[in-house]
Amino acid sequence: MELESAQGVDDASVSAFSAVLAREEFREELDRLSFSRWRWGARQDLRLRSLKCHEHDRCTFEIALKTPNGWHSVIGKVFVQDRVDVFEALDGVRRAGFGPEAEFSIPQPYAYLASLRVLLEEKIEGPSAKEMFLTGGPREQISAAERCARWLARFHALAPRWGRVVEISKELSDIRNWTDVLARLEEPLAGKARLLSRKLIAAAPSLGAVESCAGHGSYIPEHVILANGRTATIDLDDYDVGDPTRDVAWFLVGVERVARNHLGSLDALDAAAGMFLRTYASFGRNEVLARLPFYMAEQYLHGAKRDARNKPPGWPNKVGVMLDRGLRALDKGPDQRAHLADNTVREP
Repeated sequence: MELESAQGVDDASVSAFSAVLAREEFREELDRLSFSRWRWGARQDLRLRSLKCHEHDRCTFEIALKTPNGWHSVIGKVFVQDRVDVFEALDGVRRAGFGPEAEFSIPQPYAYLASLRVLLEEKIEGPSAKEMFLTGGPREQISAAERCARWLARFHALAPRWGRVVEISKELSDIRNWTDVLARLEEPLAGKARLLSRKLIAAAPSLGAVESCAGHGSYIPEHVILANGRTATIDLDDYDVGDPTRDVAWFLVGVERVARNHLGSLDALDAAAGMFLRTYASFGRNEVLARLPFYMAEQYLHGAKRDARNKPPGWPNKVGVMLDRGLRALDKGPDQRAHLADNTVREP
């Protein structure tokens, strides 16, 4: 069995997870599925490629099998704790209209091997929205943003409400925890973090009640695959139930961070971000606009904490910019960048 790691993946973090996939028990299960489920035939070779590793939670691999019919790939996730709930959630979303033939879909869950804590799911070929934002022209970027918004609107409308319910108290707890990290920095960063935290906590009561829906949990451009005729979103491991505005804010701040990290400016993808927001709101989710400043500011605080922890080149300036953006988001009210022109309610 060959093992390689994608660029940026720490080999040391991968070893304990890959050892699970090296067990004979796993190979036997893989052979059984290759015959009975996938109809690929007998395994002749096996290769693993680690894609992303969260050391204390899970590691994701591409598992490639060579059979008499050629090479075939699936995605395997090895979890630290039992996560049969992820398999059950994926299957519920699939049955709600996100199957492999649907225009808007998810990777199809194949099997959960409980004794190994391994989830096997479909590998979807195609560029991510992040890749399209970085390599496509303006039309491709706009099209990618629209597809991402349409997937999210459909998910929020149709996906079953499974998983933990995220109340505003959980959001405030996260805000305090992130602020504790940032408050250890030197001034003026620590002071800005404390100020943003106070403003967020003060703004929370004004949000009011909202109808909860299924939440992705980390809806960012790299998690959306733009396959031919199919928009599919991966990594629903953090699925939950809560305010739909959270996923919208995750994506918008994610777009800005892609622009900052790869295109040199947080505003380089503003046109795509505007299209995403306009499209999402046009599906009858205009209430998101009023709640967006709070959740955008929260995600800017989260981004500042990540930069402080990971310390990328020029991280103090990046932390400061994230905090400044958070403060401005709360001060200026609902995001005006989208300039919504069409409030027509359509079916996702």
